Amino acid sequence: MNDWLDAERRVERAQQFFEQRRWQEALEELRAAIAINPFNSMWHFNLGLTLDEMGQFDEAIEAYQECLTIDSDDLQAMTHLGVDLRRRGRNADAIEIFERIELTDASFEPSYCHRIALYADAGDHEKAEEMFYTARIYRDECPLCYLNVGRSLAARGKFDKAIFCWTRALDLDDSIPQVHVRIAEALHAKGEPEKARQHFLAALRADPRDLGALLQLGRLLMEMDRIDDAGEKFRRAVELAPESAATHYYMGTFLLHRRQDEAAATEFVTTLRLDPTFPSAHLRLGELCIRHGEPNAASEHLRQELQLRNEDPAALLRLGNLFTDLGHTRSAMSCLKRLVSLNPSETQGWQNLAVVQFLKKQYAEGIESCEQALSLDPSNVEVMHNLAIAFEQMHDFPQALRWIRRAIEAAPHDAGLQKLEFRLRTLKWWATAKNFIRRIARR
Repeated sequence: MNDWLDAERRVERAQQFFEQRRWQEALEELRAAIAINPFNSMWHFNLGLTLDEMGQFDEAIEAYQECLTIDSDDLQAMTHLGVDLRRRGRNADAIEIFERIELTDASFEPSYCHRIALYADAGDHEKAEEMFYTARIYRDECPLCYLNVGRSLAARGKFDKAIFCWTRALDLDDSIPQVHVRIAEALHAKGEPEKARQHFLAALRADPRDLGALLQLGRLLMEMDRIDDAGEKFRRAVELAPESAATHYYMGTFLLHRRQDEAAATEFVTTLRLDPTFPSAHLRLGELCIRHGEPNAASEHLRQELQLRNEDPAALLRLGNLFTDLGHTRSAMSCLKRLVSLNPSETQGWQNLAVVQFLKKQYAEGIESCEQALSLDPSNVEVMHNLAIAFEQMHDFPQALRWIRRAIEAAPHDAGLQKLEFRLRTLKWWATAKNFIRRIARR
């Protein structure tokens, strides 16, 4: 009997520690109580809540599952279990749990509310909206529903509607985290940077230690050409999280913009020390090595980046260009071929691939790549110019003139194109004259 009383006292102490945010002590008391009496479902539920606060979601899942083993109809335990399953990327299992809630009590609104986010994650936006409207039958004004359906709308580019939903969520509960950040992201996507800046600032007023908002604001300020302000945000981020690779990376990009190359390189090296797989850090170091005449070191960094990001079209395009700058046409071609295989509608990829193929005197392949680029962008003057140069190299002056004249039709005031057209006409005349002289000489 004394053991049972001791267990109750431990649970009471755990509740006090929980309210004081002393998570580890609350956890120890709950585990001690459960060791005495493992059959109290509420204690397992409280254990799950404590583990959630500590970010130990896998253990929290086990606690909620244990709670449900004892009380299979506990709606709150099922809800928290579903939320944690989503946190761990187990979305199918989470949907199954929320469907189970609906079967247990169809009027329990969270079963629909959380499925909005799950279906949005899966790209099933029609189902997400269905859950939103079903949830409103049971609770007309739920801030989390507006938050989640806003994510679905933003994913489809419906930014105005998403902003409306997120603003409504704030009206209902101004303590919901990350809403200002989401609004800022949508405004940025709409091309309204100043309004976006204001919402990032609102997010930081609510939580000055929000590292994500701080870094996003710094990046936005860089785009707005408010470089000093951006540097201040990145410095603050490094102070807040010196062990975060991202803070050093963005500090490095700021220093790179300021042409403080040595300091920038130090930040990128630190980034890779903290996270050897951090995207673009090797690429930035490669760019710095190229700038300072260190081709071997540049090549090594670019190859490292390629190993990390051979599925990223934007990275492949940049790497292809840098390898071309280094004169490593084989590596450049490998990057660009990979790019157009991943994204056949990437005009720039086909255009740059053609340039590399022309450099390697693979004229037939380069012409084919140019044709692919023009099928995507028929008015691309640069591709027409490249075709003209390629046919010039092949001494096919009529074809070269055909392409340069098409380019001039698209850009009639381009002096460079007009000079090239004059040169090609001259070369064609000389070629015709030489052929005529050869025919006379044979007689």
